[in-house]
Amino acid sequence: MSLIVFGLNHKSAPIAIREKLAHLNEMTIPDADGYTLEVVPLCTCNRVELYYSGPERDARASFIELLARKNLKYDNLKEYFYEFKEKDCVKHIFSVASGLDSMILGENQILHQIKNSYKEAVSKNLVNKQLHSLFQKTLEVGKKVRSQTEISENHVSIASTAVDLAKNLFGPLNSSKALILGAGEMASLVALHLHQNGVEKMFFINRTESKAKDLAKNFGGIAFSYDYLNEFLADCDIIISSTSSAEAIISKEMMQKAINQRKDRPIFAIDIAVPRDIEPECREIENVFLYDVDDLKNVVNESLSHRRSEAKKAEVIVYNEVNEFMDIMREQLVVPHIKKLKERAKQQCSSELGKFFSEHPDMTPELKEACEEYSRQIAAKWLHEQITSLKEQGAIRSDNLEEISLNLDLNPVKVSKYLKHSPMFFAAKQQRRGTA
Repeated sequence: MSLIVFGLNHKSAPIAIREKLAHLNEMTIPDADGYTLEVVPLCTCNRVELYYSGPERDARASFIELLARKNLKYDNLKEYFYEFKEKDCVKHIFSVASGLDSMILGENQILHQIKNSYKEAVSKNLVNKQLHSLFQKTLEVGKKVRSQTEISENHVSIASTAVDLAKNLFGPLNSSKALILGAGEMASLVALHLHQNGVEKMFFINRTESKAKDLAKNFGGIAFSYDYLNEFLADCDIIISSTSSAEAIISKEMMQKAINQRKDRPIFAIDIAVPRDIEPECREIENVFLYDVDDLKNVVNESLSHRRSEAKKAEVIVYNEVNEFMDIMREQLVVPHIKKLKERAKQQCSSELGKFFSEHPDMTPELKEACEEYSRQIAAKWLHEQITSLKEQGAIRSDNLEEISLNLDLNPVKVSKYLKHSPMFFAAKQQRRGTA
């Protein structure tokens, strides 16, 4: 079984490409050639990745078919995709969980997203032994990095960066009105940062109005249905959108109408959603300052310099954890073949001893017992050497361990020649001659 990840992220693909693959995790994962694959999809605003355990050919076929279900051709997008196998796959997911591969270095939200993606895949019966091991270890590594380094200090995140941008435009936010679209975790984080920065008037709109009311209650805001969206676009200074809508919910026409009513007062809009909630053409409107998640890459807080130094410590932890995990995986791969090898050796020894005893019917029970013990020692020594060899070969090619274990030479386990020349058998023969 191979480990492989196919994916793209904020470094390999712009948002216009990433949003085409949004909600890929909500689709039924296809089997390839009738082979049931283990798979965990990880889809966030900054990355779309599918982690597979199974034959590489089947995993690739499954991924290509999944893209086709969204009317996307792999060949047309392959320049944006990356793929990592085996050890590189493990290193990648450990780095992602540690915040080393995030748009904002060290951000915490990704660890929670990995946990949710893993739980979702488990609930759909997409995960068996190998990916269970990988993702449980991944969560462990992510927590270890944050407990042993300061890579996540100073609370820099996409949400906080969005609010910092608003402060750069308006200055103190005490008198600003904010409209928050969406009621998920990101919307909650944005509301928290706005509240901490003095925004008292916050309005929440979500397709499920009850969720908007729950969020509004936490921050002393007011919740409304989507019917009031146009009204609040014109009334609010800050618009932060983070819904899971498959299509834009604020058009250029809607934004133009809102800005006309504001009489030169600017609108600051942050679109954190992928796919985007706000049509990018809104940038063309005077006094509309629209940023999406890719724009946030250009707004890096000075506190990240400390995080970069802590990232070096995190990389050492990831390096050590990857090597340890790969050692464990290699052991797990060869265990079934070692068991088969031991059973074959045991059967071979038993057969050889049976032949040897039948050739020497005058052997005493004590001598037979000594021969059995001697044969066990011979077999144990041989097995130790073969198992070491099997593990080393397994580390190189885990896909042909069955073939390797079946082709190992069992001739040394034919103990007859060793027993015939053993000191105890020679002494027994001398003793019989003396008595004769």
